[in-house]
Amino acid sequence: MVTSFKLLGFVLVLLGIFALILDRSAGAELPLLAGLFIAFTTREKTEDERSRYLKSSSAYVALILGYGIKLMSTNLYEHHMLGFRLWDINHFLILVLGTAIIVFYLRLYLSAR
Repeated sequence: MVTSFKLLGFVLVLLGIFALILDRSAGAELPLLAGLFIAFTTREKTEDERSRYLKSSSAYVALILGYGIKLMSTNLYEHHMLGFRLWDINHFLILVLGTAIIVFYLRLYLSAR
């Protein structure tokens, strides 16, 4: 069962995705960023040492992957091979938090118990 805060996070993620697609003004990504943060930091209903370890190690992996993607996208942008780059800190945080959530749930549900 999903807690009410985690549900709020997922609702903000959905609203934030639509806001980011439809609204190009400054700050349109804030609902998505807040939703991802709430969804990642909210405790699980049954949280033990394994889930805490998976959550923290998923954050480390996501930070490394996110920074690698940021470096590659910047390099490709400077060589005119990519039409955009991750220059805004909010976009980097969205990338890291989204990756952390994906890695956490993949490791939580697909790993051998």
